[in-house]
Amino acid sequence: MNGTRHSSLIGGLIVLALAAQAASAGGAKGTAAVRGKVVFDGTPPQIKKLPPMNSTPACAAMNPTLPADQATIVYKDQGNAIPYVFVYVKEGIKDKYEPPAEPIVLDQKGCIYHPHVIGMVAGQQLNIKNSDKTTHNVHSLPSKNEPFNLAQPQPGVIKREGKETFNKPESPIKIKCDVHGWMSAWCHVMSHPFFDVSKDHTDFPGKDKKGAELKENKAKWGTFEIKDLPAGDYTIEAWHETFGKVQQKVSVKDGETKEVEIKMTGKKAEGPATPERVILASDVRGDEKADAKKGCCTEA
Repeated sequence: MNGTRHSSLIGGLIVLALAAQAASAGGAKGTAAVRGKVVFDGTPPQIKKLPPMNSTPACAAMNPTLPADQATIVYKDQGNAIPYVFVYVKEGIKDKYEPPAEPIVLDQKGCIYHPHVIGMVAGQQLNIKNSDKTTHNVHSLPSKNEPFNLAQPQPGVIKREGKETFNKPESPIKIKCDVHGWMSAWCHVMSHPFFDVSKDHTDFPGKDKKGAELKENKAKWGTFEIKDLPAGDYTIEAWHETFGKVQQKVSVKDGETKEVEIKMTGKKAEGPATPERVILASDVRGDEKADAKKGCCTEA
């Protein structure tokens, strides 16, 4: 009887050990979050336009008004909010995380990459979509991962998975189109899923189809949210292709959300820590989804 109990106890301990090992491999997630807004501190530079697209008539036809250069957009009427900023936990994550099963999608639409900035977990599938009826070329320029240079002459999807995707953490990786020199995107490959990209006017259109202003949508421009964080102390880094990097430290407890404002100046140096505000989990509302809409914001 004692032998049976002893065997059962050992068996139970083995099961618990295996479960703990599996949980560690999957990486711990929690109930804390960091959210906020990225803004330009000072007078932002003038927004530039993309160069003429006359070299490809199909691209020119899809863009009768030249879109803004995504690397220069600052929403002045929204407190100098900055879109396309990659915000992630740089320090403080201890566990290892498996890549999500859902692929990351990079679309070529209107002869522009959408999204302009993407984040993914190392090993995650990357689907590169061509929504245009014209030839595109997808050329990645990593230093740690295997590069690729692929043509897409017809609408369709190229799936990069397994050994063909980005399997090593690396940030950032530039992706460009050799056919259309104005097309570029940035991919950040992380070892964990705790990151976000600050929202832009294609995520949340500033006007409806009748031209009426959507104030709630515009208020989201430049915002980000890093969810499911375990309680702990972290260093958050914000990266922008033009305005450089800014870091700040945050501490979160289970069930709370820290709200921060990240200020960028264009100098590639660590910025000062900014005030934090604690939001109770009960006060946090889910993000409202809005249909993406092509075109740039005349208010920017």
